[in-house]
This record gives sequence, structure tokens and C-alpha cells, in this order.
Amino acid sequence: MFLKIPVILSIVLVITALLSWKGLSMRKEIPSQEIVPLDKGIAVVSGASDLIPKLQIALYSDDGISKRMIYDDRGICLFSGLSNQKKYTVEVRRTDLKGMLLYRNTKVRITPRAKGAKYFILVGASVGKAWKIENLPVRLNLGDQIVFGNRTKYDFDKSSEIESLLKISIPISGVIIKECAAYFPRNLDPSQKLIKKWVKELRSHHLTPILATTVPVTRDHSKRNPGKFESILEFNDFIVDFSSRENIIILDLEKAVRISNQDRHLKDEYAQADGLHLVQKAYDEALDMIILPVIKIAAIEATSL
Repeated sequence: MFLKIPVILSIVLVITALLSWKGLSMRKEIPSQEIVPLDKGIAVVSGASDLIPKLQIALYSDDGISKRMIYDDRGICLFSGLSNQKKYTVEVRRTDLKGMLLYRNTKVRITPRAKGAKYFILVGASVGKAWKIENLPVRLNLGDQIVFGNRTKYDFDKSSEIESLLKISIPISGVIIKECAAYFPRNLDPSQKLIKKWVKELRSHHLTPILATTVPVTRDHSKRNPGKFESILEFNDFIVDFSSRENIIILDLEKAVRISNQDRHLKDEYAQADGLHLVQKAYDEALDMIILPVIKIAAIEATSL
């Protein structure tokens, strides 16, 4: 009987080791860490304020340069005095035990360049988050010349997110403001005033605003939720008209996913069962394809500011 105890203990240790290895191999990527090449520098920006105290950023070069830093209170870590066209490795890691167990280190090869990269940030909610716009350069083979960030706020009022972007000390090429269908129907007068306020604030800080139309809902969802579809269309018509009058760049998500110009409901093939949120096909087939022309225009405008 006693001889079996070491055997049982060994089996338990092996199983524990295997479970630990499997757990580590399935760790998630640290969210909302944006790495931006600059002129003779690299900026690392955290879009998740709650993670800032738990992260450490390291910079390595092939010739032995090594630096370790933490984020400042605005969620920015800036490595300056670097060489353009030289490759560096940036590594972001969690420093808390829970974070080390749940998340793998983010490790990216990055190259500073004259004038830096074009940096765009989407301010949205669930549809914006599900788009995973931060991975768009990889999906479309854009390299590191374009960087996307995402700020998720589950509320129509995105003022806190806009205000935080006004304080970022590195160049931002464009800020995409996007509202979700979940926040409709609503009183459109105060909503329009917020949009106008955000545009004015961004422009006063030499940031290029990009206004997105709201993704509509399916016909079935509209029947179950009277007034939502009509309110979305009224808001989208305002976005299109206001953008045209004020020379604001527009990202027309509605046009990309609606049935037709005459029937502006969301296509059933692009909708989840709730008739409001999008399936992956919508992002891959419709939304990814309309973003590049928009950011090219924004990049030109940002250069002229």
C-alpha cells in the first residue's frame, strides 16, 4: 500500500504539469496595446487604462540595446533617440501573477521611420470591438506603416474617450467615431450636439475626425423593436449631411451592409440571430474593404494640419 503513494504522487505531478503547460499555451494576447513607429522613436500606447499599473514594456535591438519602462499616467510609453530604418523588438508583459498566467507576452518587431506611421483610433462599442480593427494591418498586409487602435465605450456618450485622446502626445492621423444600433431609438437633438462637440474638440487639437454611420438592424429586428430602425436612419442621414456640409471624412458602414439604397435594413446574411450584431462575414466581406480609401484621405488631411 505504502509503495503506491510515490507512484500516485508522481502521476498527480505529471497531470499538474500537463495542465499547467496546456494553460500557458492557451494564454490570450494582452488587449489594447498599440505599438506605433515614430521618427527616431517608438510609442507604446495602452487603450486599457485598468491594465496600466500591471504592465511593463521592454525594448530590445539586435546589437544589444535593452530598455525597460512602464506606462505614464496617460497610458503612454515613449522610447526616443532610436535609429530610423533599424529594427527593434518591443515586448509588453503583465507583471501580476494572474496576468502572467492568463496572458502571453506581446512581442512585435518594429522599425522607426521618418514621419512615423499613420495612427488611427476607432471609438465605438460592441460592433467596433468585434471588428478587431487593431488587427487590420495584418489582415490586409499593410505592414507597420499603419497602426489601428480601439477604444470601447458601452454608451452613446463617448466624451471620456474623446477627451483622453486629446491628451495623447504623439501624432494621431484620425479618430473614427462610431455609434452602435443598441443605443437607438433616442432623442437625436442632444446626440447631434455631442457629435458636433466632438468634431470641434478634435479639430481644435489638430486631430482629423472621421464620422461613421451606424450599422442598421434587420427587418425582423425592426418589427420587434418599433422606432429603432427609423431613429438609426435619421441619425445616419444627419451624419451624412453634417459631414458633407463641414467637410468631414465619412465611413459609411450602413451603405456597406444594407440591403440596397431603397431598403436600408441590415442584410440578414450579415446579422447574428438578434438582428443587430454582425457575423464575421460582415467584417471580412464588407467592412474591411471600405476602410482603406477612407484612411488614405484622412492621412492626407492629417499631413496638411
